[in-house]
Amino acid sequence: MRRALGWLFGTAMMLTAGAAQAGLRAVYIDVRQSKQLQIDVHDNGDARISEAGSEDYGLLIGGDFYIVDVEGGKATVARLKDVANAIDQVLPPIFKGLFDKAAAAMPKADLKIEAGAAGEAGGRSGRIYYVRGLDSTQPDKATIYLISDDADLTPVGNALEAFMNAALVPAAPLIGAGATELIAETRTIFALGTPIDVAGRFRLNLAGKAAFPAAYFRLPTPPQSVEALVASMKASMEKKPE
Repeated sequence: MRRALGWLFGTAMMLTAGAAQAGLRAVYIDVRQSKQLQIDVHDNGDARISEAGSEDYGLLIGGDFYIVDVEGGKATVARLKDVANAIDQVLPPIFKGLFDKAAAAMPKADLKIEAGAAGEAGGRSGRIYYVRGLDSTQPDKATIYLISDDADLTPVGNALEAFMNAALVPAAPLIGAGATELIAETRTIFALGTPIDVAGRFRLNLAGKAAFPAAYFRLPTPPQSVEALVASMKASMEKKPE
């Protein structure tokens, strides 16, 4: 699961052979690190997200996000909200059922958001938003987001938001309540639509129709139970350093 933390920003793996299913592929570029993130969306809204060169990936299925960690050719699966619930059983509660809520019902952050002009990225149009309050040391500093309200990009935004949360949840033991604060900030921004450019550093490169293998959006193995995750976390905490 630690390897999943390194996903943020990059492209996904190439598709394998199989019966094709219609959908959409969106590719984002992390300009600073010259990496790509690929999000493939089935026409039912399910999505798969990962970066180039990594065997790990995420699956958004029926509104639930799953972290798929592949090592030595063997896949391990954990549902994001189960990871959060397991952390709350091992440590003083941090998430308190946060991921049991629908996205629209999740807490939002007190950010100052100002709409600006229209813009374009990756062949998609959007509107610029100046978001203030993300940096507590510089509360008046604005981060510029270009956000699209294109309906076919909505599942892309859903997958991207869940992917970002998947990087924050395992960090909760280190940052505590800061994890839920960052999740609330993410929810506030994604409530505006799908980000297609973030301060020129992370931007949509392309988005268009694509076909995928039949098994591409299926879990490779059943997810671990909350009990198994709790046991694994406790064992890791009790393990003495060498």
